[in-house]
Amino acid sequence: MSLLSAQPWILLPMALLMSVVCAALLVPLAQRVNLVDRPDIRKVHDAATPLVGGAAIYVALVISTVLSPIQVGLSDPFYLAVLAGGALLLLTGLIDDWRGLSPLARFLVQIGACLLLIRFTGVRLDDFGPLFTDERLNLGWCAIPITIFAAMGVINALNLCDGMDGLAGSIVCIAAAGMAMFSAIAGDTDMLWLLLLTMATVCGFLLLNARLPWNPVARIFLGDAGSLMLGFVLAWSFIRLGSGPERAFMPMTAVWLFAVPLLDTSTLIWMRWRSGRSAFAADQRHLHHAFLRAGFSMGETWIAITLLAVMLAGVGIVFEFSQVPAYLSFYGFMIFAFAYYFYLRHSWAAQSFLGRHFIHHDFQIEEKLHYGTKGAMHK
Repeated sequence: MSLLSAQPWILLPMALLMSVVCAALLVPLAQRVNLVDRPDIRKVHDAATPLVGGAAIYVALVISTVLSPIQVGLSDPFYLAVLAGGALLLLTGLIDDWRGLSPLARFLVQIGACLLLIRFTGVRLDDFGPLFTDERLNLGWCAIPITIFAAMGVINALNLCDGMDGLAGSIVCIAAAGMAMFSAIAGDTDMLWLLLLTMATVCGFLLLNARLPWNPVARIFLGDAGSLMLGFVLAWSFIRLGSGPERAFMPMTAVWLFAVPLLDTSTLIWMRWRSGRSAFAADQRHLHHAFLRAGFSMGETWIAITLLAVMLAGVGIVFEFSQVPAYLSFYGFMIFAFAYYFYLRHSWAAQSFLGRHFIHHDFQIEEKLHYGTKGAMHK
């Protein structure tokens, strides 16, 4: 019996290593075809950075699935559908990273991928649980459009929060870790391995992207390809585990596990709409901008927001295990959402609350000046 057959858990460090190796192999190709994010006056990175993180993660995830000694996911139509849909979103993102796509084109591809997954697996949100009262809020004929809306919300929230080195990858790992725990408790082996392998491959990416002692600047970026693909994987993992009669957790728990991107995106869209601007207009009102304005470094900001995401995910997990009614969880989340909105709305005044003075003189906040779309600091 091989070591891999005897110890299936060794697949996780192998997946991490494969992600790093795939990234290293893809970097020269990206530079050759100009799949890079080039610095300009609006961006904080100083060198052309390959946008290969998403492709490296996906290739490593597929190879890990095929090599698995217990053939995880290969007999599960949902697992295969997620990989297929992820490939479609990855390709769309690569085209967007390379040549650019309109928001409408991206949305149409996302809708198509979601419809195909629903068609071939039947997975969808049928209810939100007892969200407002003690009775379940059934979706009825609205189930499919609301499911697609929810999936696209997760996909695009992750894409929009990919605004600094290490942030999106950390968010993915936190959400995947929470869902993996619930999958293990529910006995859903296929979902458990999908989430564990996703975490492992993303951790490999973070070794080359996050601000770490051996990595003062990102060597690769996730790109729209990576954020769209990983958003698709997370979205449908949330939907599968949070729906059906044998759901692993209530839908509100998924909201807590993915709280930071949802809060940041919804707050920014609301503020942009209130100011008469497009929801897709880039600006510098994200949470990480507020931390940077307060004088935190890029690394400190990454750690602070990651810890916030862990804390909020922990709240959702505690609520789930404590069987807190869904409507109380919803009201608690809304209270935090209002506090979050108030903080971002008045983040200039909140600098003193964070206890740091403005030391990043090269980080100027101007409404008409924003970063690019795929750099270390962009959306």
